[in-house]
Amino acid sequence: MGGSSDPGYDWLFAKQIAGLVTMYGGANSHMAIRCAEMKIPAVIGCGEHNFRSWSRSQILDIDCGNRCVRTIE
Repeated sequence: MGGSSDPGYDWLFAKQIAGLVTMYGGANSHMAIRCAEMKIPAVIGCGEHNFRSWSRSQILDIDCGNRCVRTIE
């Protein structure tokens, strides 16, 4: 997800996603709240540089407890 994190993106949760990364947003954004409700690992508002870098990977390891993202592939 790039720019918007509004309720219009709720369809993503029907896709059985393993995690979510957004370029913009914060802890109180709709997507952050939905991910917390559904216990889906998420990096919300990572910034343009991180988002573009991570978008090149097929798989990311999102370690919310340690606040770390690692590219796998």
